[in-house]
Amino acid sequence: MFKRLFLNNIGLKLLALAFATALWFLVVGEKEVEVGFIVPLGFKGIPSDMVLVGNPPGDVEVRVVGPKAFVNKLSPAQITADIDLSDSREGLNTFRLQPGDIKMPRGIEVTRIRPSSVVIWMERLLTLRVPVEVKLEGKPDPGYRVSAVTAEPTFVEVSGINKEIEGLKKVFTVPVSIRGLNYSKSEVVYIELSDRKFQSIEPDTVVVTVDVEAAGKK
Repeated sequence: MFKRLFLNNIGLKLLALAFATALWFLVVGEKEVEVGFIVPLGFKGIPSDMVLVGNPPGDVEVRVVGPKAFVNKLSPAQITADIDLSDSREGLNTFRLQPGDIKMPRGIEVTRIRPSSVVIWMERLLTLRVPVEVKLEGKPDPGYRVSAVTAEPTFVEVSGINKEIEGLKKVFTVPVSIRGLNYSKSEVVYIELSDRKFQSIEPDTVVVTVDVEAAGKK
């Protein structure tokens, strides 16, 4: 049976073997060349309670060597450089870039990475539940007054790095105009971001209801 399998289409099999052998000798015997690429630097595995801050390098120079036929067909899109931040800690972290951090087609070897190390600053995220205060703008129509202002929901969850949101007691809505108002109204408004750097606000909108009544009404 094995003899029949070997002899079946023997001509095609010998031709394929000859072609594969010739290709192998061509690649192995070909002169190797070295080139450099500028590759975007990516970050993965960021812990859910941490955030990367500052301005880490956006790309790195990767020099590679390999057979000329392979290298000539290589493009930057085939190369990725990712640093795993899953073991990062709060504060300053230094990561040394290794050839294993660079992904590229087989048959090509990384010879140098520049910079060889990257400094990353990580901050721990803090989540607070704070009340919402409605900010009003203008005055109602003469003879009318605002009797009540409510926001729904009354609390939102705010996440951000500790030094940015520590001491935060409340958040405000964007201004709600009551200029010339002589009736009650409700509208959806955003939470004002102000000058604080929030990582997230959930929800980022609330329904504001402004009750307006005649000034003499009790």
